[in-house]
Amino acid sequence: VQGKGFNYSGAGSTPRAIFQFNPGADRCTLDGFELAGAHNDSHNGAGVRINQANHVAVRNCSIHNNDMGIMSGGDGSLAAAVDQRIEYCQIHHNGDPTEPGQNHNLYLGGTSVTLRFCEVHHSLTGHNVKSRAHFTRVEYCYIHHSANREFDFVDATETARPTSDAVLLGNIIAKDPRCKGNRTVIHFGQDGGKVRDGTLYLAFNTVVMPFIAPVVDLSTAAAKAKLQGNIVSDGSAKQAHQVIAAVRTGANLQNVTGSWNWFCGDFTLQGTSLDAATNHLEHPTGQIFFYPTQGDYRLILHATQTMKTGLEATRIELPSATGMPAADVLRVLAWQYRHPAGKDARPAEQELTPGAVVRSISAGR
Repeated sequence: VQGKGFNYSGAGSTPRAIFQFNPGADRCTLDGFELAGAHNDSHNGAGVRINQANHVAVRNCSIHNNDMGIMSGGDGSLAAAVDQRIEYCQIHHNGDPTEPGQNHNLYLGGTSVTLRFCEVHHSLTGHNVKSRAHFTRVEYCYIHHSANREFDFVDATETARPTSDAVLLGNIIAKDPRCKGNRTVIHFGQDGGKVRDGTLYLAFNTVVMPFIAPVVDLSTAAAKAKLQGNIVSDGSAKQAHQVIAAVRTGANLQNVTGSWNWFCGDFTLQGTSLDAATNHLEHPTGQIFFYPTQGDYRLILHATQTMKTGLEATRIELPSATGMPAADVLRVLAWQYRHPAGKDARPAEQELTPGAVVRSISAGR
């Protein structure tokens, strides 16, 4: 569906998106569309807009070259925009240079949203994923090459409530080494003067960060971060004095906790509460990924043999999306991302390998 030439104004009965789900349009599914060209004079015409509707799913869609890819919002309560799901989608090259930094591949809000098995990349002006939702969960996705941050979890009326959490599980997250915008990987806090009372959970992600800017930036007093089983690599950039976490506007660096992470580059745990006994700080002499320049972040055989955690999948506890039926909650680390916008079963391990993609292959292949 090509939206070019129409003004998706959002005024009156005119939608702000090619497909828009208004209050009462609950339990709808959008499956198998390519959506492009949505624009309006406010620079926020979207491919899809979830406007307070509950249990809406967007699956198997390609959404590109709109002002916004997908946008959503609630009504300030925890009864609107519940259990939004975005699955098996490719969302890329959304944005409007007329208002740079204000348009995103995903701009989410409301009660809860889950993003699974998607590729989100090359936002043109803003962030790849910006969310003001009370709860956001992103699992087994490939998020990369944003014009600014890869993730921006910020404030709204809904986020002033406790457990306004964000969960990143099993994702490949890669910064563009030529990024000219904000080089922070993940921001968790505020940008609108409201409260964000929650925890950022990072579990078994592979993060490629070639810059000095922080991997995690906390910006509100109630913000916390817990990191478990992640690989954070400099991508062979050989950058000095890299930053795992930074804080501002009342946030506390000691609220950054976690164990069994592998930091490959010139990182330090200083100032954080990351466990010194189980977190690994290394300066690798060789490549640990198979073909990273082509987006292949599988670990080479040597890395899978040497990089292990003391964690078991059954003992990793992460919050689930508000309002999602228990039957739809995926078992932790049952899957890993398969390119493009798909999934593979993650190999079972008694002693878990860190990172998002663990299938081993010969280093010399």
